[in-house]
Amino acid sequence: MMKRISMKYALLTFIFITFFRLFIYPNLNQKQKEIFIDEFVNRSSQDTIISPDGIQSQITLAVVLSLANDLSHIAEFHLLYESWRFIQNFSPLSDGVLIDLIVFCEQPSCSRLPSSCLPLSTQTHLDRTSKCFYEELKVEIVDEWRNYLYMTSIAFMLTEEYRRSIKFYQWILRVDQDALLSPALYFGLKQQHSIPLYKMQFGGIPHGIEFTDQRLKEIAHKLGYKHAGVHNLCSTWLVSPNDSIQLANLTTKIGKHFLLNEFGRHVQGLEDIPNEGEWPKWWFGVISLYAADIAINHFYFYQLTSQHGTEALDHAADSTSSIWSAWQIHCLHNPQPFSKFEHRDHLNAFLNKTSEEQTEMAKNIEQTQLILTKTIDEYHQFDQRKRQFTGTVTVRDYVTALAWQKAYSATGAISY
Repeated sequence: MMKRISMKYALLTFIFITFFRLFIYPNLNQKQKEIFIDEFVNRSSQDTIISPDGIQSQITLAVVLSLANDLSHIAEFHLLYESWRFIQNFSPLSDGVLIDLIVFCEQPSCSRLPSSCLPLSTQTHLDRTSKCFYEELKVEIVDEWRNYLYMTSIAFMLTEEYRRSIKFYQWILRVDQDALLSPALYFGLKQQHSIPLYKMQFGGIPHGIEFTDQRLKEIAHKLGYKHAGVHNLCSTWLVSPNDSIQLANLTTKIGKHFLLNEFGRHVQGLEDIPNEGEWPKWWFGVISLYAADIAINHFYFYQLTSQHGTEALDHAADSTSSIWSAWQIHCLHNPQPFSKFEHRDHLNAFLNKTSEEQTEMAKNIEQTQLILTKTIDEYHQFDQRKRQFTGTVTVRDYVTALAWQKAYSATGAISY
């Protein structure tokens, strides 16, 4: 019975599409054709939640980012890399899930990557073990965004190298270099977490006020984009490969408008605000977030709700919540521990110590190996059937332990 209904539905769909293409579509003007493609083709699926039956046996995800030629950014990436390596210790949770790391690096930062990161040209998709790849970020991209280099963290997704590399993945997790991965990401991807998995998900962290939200909607309307009224979507995207390209295209296009037209005292409504803006009201440094706000709201207009912004992504590194409540972590500009700036100061002080003093500090494993081992132990104690993911290891503990373990390992490698 169900088979006959499916065949009938397929036949009716075929007849409708054929009729539309032959008699209606040719008579549309160019603008109407663009609207049709935007509304019907790009958003043909209205189901925002992926059903368990829709998950394939092999889950594949690429964590993608750009890396600037900045020593602090390179150091932050090494922490992301450490977390990527660490979460691979969670078998059988990690079984059936492949998470690759793909870095588009501005030279000479490519030469400072871990030795296990291979050129993207070696990617074959035949080896089902997680790997790290890198591709040199084109000089043209850096030059194009010279006045706002943060946008290179999105513009790299418009390159042919990116398009070729991601077509075999089911998911793209676009992050900044100061991010970390949590083992809870596996639970999320397998739909075994209390936080549901959607077809698109974004970090949900407030970074504006009512003035910001209202102005973004007004700019969207002025530019001819729709806006669903969902704000505070942060820099991490968990989306399909094709969607990542579409969003990057829209975001960079809108970002150029912001750079040219939406800052300065000459702009209506900003007469009392400095040229660089005023945080958190209207700030030049987060143009990429403003542009992405409009792009995401327009692209997912008929699907997007506030639930697509989640604390499971861009979870603050200073959080005292359980590490199992976060899928991905972001080292934000917060003064509380773990603060990446405070840690940088502590790390510089550590590097200025003698080898003997460094060795003595490294002996104190309370904040490193014990915490990391405890994280693994907590996983094995969970009652996964009840999806009760609670433990005593906090996000702050986890990030701090990984950060110092990275420092101890690096200094140990050069001390002789």
